Amino acid sequence: MADHMADPIDLGEVARSCRVSRGYFIDAFNASTGLTPHQWLIRSRLHRAQELLGSTDLPLAEIALACGFCDQSHFNRTFARRTGETPGRWRRIARRAI
Repeated sequence: MADHMADPIDLGEVARSCRVSRGYFIDAFNASTGLTPHQWLIRSRLHRAQELLGSTDLPLAEIALACGFCDQSHFNRTFARRTGETPGRWRRIARRAI
């Protein structure tokens, strides 16, 4: 999933590739990570976005798409909900800290 986080993830396909049912995969994933696959994916996408925000000058819309968000608006809402800052503000703060 980490290698394809920018792509839509079909848990049924992932489970089939592991030769288990979708429900079993979700339960096993949760037991081993403490997160549902969706929570893990969102956390991973946001972590990657933070890396890109801190190390590139890519526009926010490009970062959103590169990290698997459907558009910049969805990225902004999700990022702000999880971090307490908008991506643009987070970028400015991170750059001042360097």
